[in-house]
Amino acid sequence: AAGVVTITSNAASGGTSVIALAGTGVSATAYEVQLTWDAPASSADPVASYNVYRSADGASYQKLNTAVNAPTTYTDTTVQDAVTYNYEVTSVDASGVESTPSNVYTAAIP
Repeated sequence: AAGVVTITSNAASGGTSVIALAGTGVSATAYEVQLTWDAPASSADPVASYNVYRSADGASYQKLNTAVNAPTTYTDTTVQDAVTYNYEVTSVDASGVESTPSNVYTAAIP
């Protein structure tokens, strides 16, 4: 980017100075959290998909996936700088019954 700064004196002698400016910017770093987990080794009711939940305050969790998440991975691309997030995963059977949440995983974004 380039520009100029014009300084105008209000003194009786007047006068104006023009200073040229130039610089380059640095694009912001985009962070993401990549989650992976193991499927249950055995289950009386097979797993059809998973739900991924996130909390920034450790108390209220919001579901991140809006569609069925069949793989045992999820990438959260909506994280913000300087926030610590907690994640939980639940499994869902073919009838839509959800398991209890997994252990909590914590990710601190720089």
